[in-house]
Formats: sequence, structure tokens, C-alpha cells
Amino acid sequence: MKREMIVAGHGGQGVLELANWLAYFHFLEGRHVAYTPSYGPETRGGKVKCYVVASDEPIDSPIVEEPDLLVAMNIPSMDFVPLLRPGGTLLVNSSLVSDGPPRTDLRVERVPAAEIAAGLTRFLPEGARDASIAANSVMLGALFGVTGEDPDRARTAVDGLFRHFLTDRKAAYVPLNVHAVDAGLALLGRRPVPA
Repeated sequence: MKREMIVAGHGGQGVLELANWLAYFHFLEGRHVAYTPSYGPETRGGKVKCYVVASDEPIDSPIVEEPDLLVAMNIPSMDFVPLLRPGGTLLVNSSLVSDGPPRTDLRVERVPAAEIAAGLTRFLPEGARDASIAANSVMLGALFGVTGEDPDRARTAVDGLFRHFLTDRKAAYVPLNVHAVDAGLALLGRRPVPA
């Protein structure tokens, strides 16, 4: 199995975190992984994209030129649609992107990531008010769903994954993120992409 992916959006959406979590998940699964972030000089609002390659075999290049999967978190991310291989999968954050791609040879899955995350307020730590910050975790769950990861195994892995990345004060957000992944999995978990 080799999967080449692009995760794209703008600064502040957690795109780098999402791609990093995805890479770490595949690493924990025993796969070879390459993670290559790219972002503009702005800290919030600038274009952000990450290449993630996961493979059972050694990886010869960390650059993704014809991805199997694109996660488009905002409208400018749709600029990467032409790169998708025919038959590839486009995961669209329909909270921010309403139009579909002009291609008919792709599998398109629309995920209202911000709305789903915003509905998870009961898992927010005390004093926090905005659960929509977990939209990237919703997309991670949706991504697991379309790539055919075993749901039980993915759920178990993300708890450890978030405990690895969300430490100190951020540890209080582990339950929110785990439930956000679960919501993304529930949305798309029954429709895996062929390997």
C-alpha cells in the first residue's frame, strides 16, 4: 500500500497538525512516512499545504505530484484539485467550500467539519467556548473513513496520538479531539476507497 496525500487550507485551521497527526498515525501503524509542510510567512490566514506519503515500502520522494487524496479545508485549497490522479478522492470541508470541482473522474466527499465540531461543546474543557477548533480532527476521522482504516483500530490509535501531541494545558482537549475523529469516522466510515 502506498498513499500520497495533500492536506491544504489556511493558517489557523490546524492543517499542519492534521497532516502531522496523519503521518504519525501511519508511522505507528508500521508504515514508512514522509511529511513535508509548506506555508506562507503569515501565521494566520496564509496558504498552508502539507504532503503526506505513507507506504509499506521505502519512500523515494517526499513530494506529492499526483495525490491519491486531497483534503481541501478552504476555497483556495481547491487549486490543488487538478493534481489529483484520476479516480482520486477529494475530501472537502463543506463548512467553507460550497462549489464542487469541475472534474467528474473523482470521488468527492463533503464534510461539514466546522458544524460537526461545533456540535461537540459538551466535550470542551471547562472555560473553553469554541468546539469548532476540532474541525481538523473531524477531517482526520473522515479521512480514516474513506481510506478504509479499521474504525476500532483508528479510535484506539487516536487516543494515544492525541495524548502524544496534546500535552500540558492542551491535554484537556484530548476528549474533544477524540470525539471529533469519531464523528468524522461515523460520517464516512462505511464508504472506504479501494486501496
